[in-house]
Amino acid sequence: MDVKIDLQHPYIQQLKKIDEQGVVVIDNISAPPAIGDAYIASNLLIIVCYRGAIINDDVSEYRLRAHDVSVLMPDQLVLPTRVTDDLCCTNVAISRQFYDRLLQQYPYTRHGDLFRRRPPCLLTEEQFRSVLDAVNLTRTISQSESPHRLAQLAQLLSILLSMLGEYHVANYSDEMPNSTNVFSHFYDALARHYCKSHEMAFYANICCLSPKHFSEVIKRETGISANKWIATYVTIRAKTLLDSRKDYTVQQISDSLGFSEQSSFARFFKKQTGMNPSEYRNRFLLT
Repeated sequence: MDVKIDLQHPYIQQLKKIDEQGVVVIDNISAPPAIGDAYIASNLLIIVCYRGAIINDDVSEYRLRAHDVSVLMPDQLVLPTRVTDDLCCTNVAISRQFYDRLLQQYPYTRHGDLFRRRPPCLLTEEQFRSVLDAVNLTRTISQSESPHRLAQLAQLLSILLSMLGEYHVANYSDEMPNSTNVFSHFYDALARHYCKSHEMAFYANICCLSPKHFSEVIKRETGISANKWIATYVTIRAKTLLDSRKDYTVQQISDSLGFSEQSSFARFFKKQTGMNPSEYRNRFLLT
């Protein structure tokens, strides 16, 4: 299935502003920017859901419902398949550059592990009100012209992300704040090395586990197999290159993704999408 990106979506329309200002609060979101296939988040997104739901049919724990807050980390693989008609959300969009600043000033990497493994968290009424207070203050500061705007936002967002991490631990009995999270290590390695290897055994070795144990842990932690995570991530990167780098030949894209031969890339891509790379690249020419 092809990703249908809404170029008029408020988030897409404000990507340049997010990069320039660091933090932008976007209200009245009624759908994700893409529905029907996985995509990779480019920024840090805090999604506050007031009503309705964003649903992933494959992984129930990725469902975002009323009074959920979902934290999508940079390079997070997102899997929305459908939304309800009454969906209403606010997005706090944080540029990658500003996120790097947060990590340098206020390290909270353990919370990043929790968000990546289970992006949404269903909150209590009291927790949800506390999050709304922080989001409303973020909106006010982000729109101000104070010379201390960025410093204030850094402090406030660090507090908000720490709060959400603690809520994750409190609301899910299986979350352990100081435990080693295999999926987080795997996903970090995948984002770094997807051009080097597409083999599950490669990532199992990085995580210091046998392939069998590694496969079982990833399936248990996420509901999705390690092989599917790898294939989906590489497919999205391939689609992005085919769409955005018209100056690259299919052979060059195949090489950049780490395939030994263009024919191997073509077989992989067709298995994942139903089209070969050239057909995908030219899919809109006759429509």
